[in-house]
Amino acid sequence: MDSLLVSIYSIALILLGAYLILRRRYSYWADRGVLHDKPKLIFGNIREFGRTKALFIIIREYYMKYKGKAKYVGFYLFIRRTILILDLELIKNVLIKDYEYFPNRGTYYNEKDDPISASIMHLDYEKWRNMRVKLTPTFTSGKMKFMFPTVVDVATQLVEVMRDAHESGSFEMGIEFEDIIARYAVDVIGSVAFGLSCNSLKNPEAEFKVMGEKGFPCKHNWLVHSFMNSYPNLARKLGVKYHFDDVGEFFLRIVRETVTYREKTGTQRKDFLNLLIDLKNSDTADPITMEQITAQAYVFFTAGFETSSCTMSFCLYELALNQMVQNKLREEVMEVLTRYEGKFTYEAMNEMKYMEKVLNETMRKYSIVPFTLRRAIKDYVIPNTNHVIEKGMDVVIPIDALHYDPEYFPNPEEFNPERFSASEVEKRDSMSYIPFGDGPRICIGIRFSRLVIMIGLVMILRNYRILPTKKTEIPLQFSLRKFFMGSRNGIYLRTEKIS
Repeated sequence: MDSLLVSIYSIALILLGAYLILRRRYSYWADRGVLHDKPKLIFGNIREFGRTKALFIIIREYYMKYKGKAKYVGFYLFIRRTILILDLELIKNVLIKDYEYFPNRGTYYNEKDDPISASIMHLDYEKWRNMRVKLTPTFTSGKMKFMFPTVVDVATQLVEVMRDAHESGSFEMGIEFEDIIARYAVDVIGSVAFGLSCNSLKNPEAEFKVMGEKGFPCKHNWLVHSFMNSYPNLARKLGVKYHFDDVGEFFLRIVRETVTYREKTGTQRKDFLNLLIDLKNSDTADPITMEQITAQAYVFFTAGFETSSCTMSFCLYELALNQMVQNKLREEVMEVLTRYEGKFTYEAMNEMKYMEKVLNETMRKYSIVPFTLRRAIKDYVIPNTNHVIEKGMDVVIPIDALHYDPEYFPNPEEFNPERFSASEVEKRDSMSYIPFGDGPRICIGIRFSRLVIMIGLVMILRNYRILPTKKTEIPLQFSLRKFFMGSRNGIYLRTEKIS
């Protein structure tokens, strides 16, 4: 009986201690006189996330509620204290002008226990800068041209799979496009980043696709995930990993085997992995390790897979609903290809200017990464105020909310590629449209992501007209549980063969 009482007493003390710590944590913005919504215990300001609202909708509503009342507001991501920036000039300061205060993303990685998590996307400043210098030459226009034929080969397979489905009649009733485009993205990035024929277009259960999807979300629940990001050093000491063990082991194994084979046989391929191998063998002063090669190839896969496949799926959805836009885009594709005697080349793709507008408008309306984070590495006094963004504080840049602000984009729900004509772009502050972030830590894979999407769209549009079906959701419902933007019930469309 005594031991039971001791146990109950101990548990009560632990719960009381946790409550007092959280209460103190949740009083942070109130103590500093910063506008904010009163947080809910454990959930912070995102209690509705995963229940009734997607996270990007919560942040968008929060932005609209306080815009015009303040340039920044306090915001609690579960137990994580953040400051949400509403003012474009302050956003520019954080991302560009005063970047030296905010060089980190504030996302968790564990280089020792979970090496594939230590990618250029997550690394802190010194390690990130060193890796960025090494990798930047691999993302030039010249390197994109180098990879172009590999992507076209996979896009050709995509059209073949669509043709088989179309001839079987299944596309007449509508096929879930998000899945088939995801498989295209897996095959492209698997080929380019790992030098493998993943074959997920023809085999949806291919191991590479399964492992990639398993590795993309954090292995832990939202509470542990919030703890990892709030207390990264403690989490590393405890050996907390982001990924499942089998995911890390799978990708480390296939990279090691592929690199070893290529070095022994002298095999050369037009892909990202080949560039990493060249980097490994040429930089004798500070050679890149096999674990680092795997981490960079892995993030190339996970980040590129989600963003490219979702953006391309949403673009096809909008083209199906906006036939005039689709017709104009197809006319451009056909006209450019005619000038190149029907040959689809890197130079031909770069002449498709309306395609650029369509893609830009898709990324405005569907910000796959709806917000980006920066973490202060030293105290930052917000200009013209007495408020300080303290060292270790996370800053939220609400990308999706900016893209839906009617001040910058009138009638934001409308899909209108002409928003990105030269005259319209000149009217807007450059910080109002930042689908890939901005500043030194802007996404390094912008060119490649556009390459994958544009090649896929060209190959589809020159062969098929995309149409809605009875199963097409209008408007689309979005997943409530993803941190990224994704459809809840899939994107159902049908095809009609172009004569």
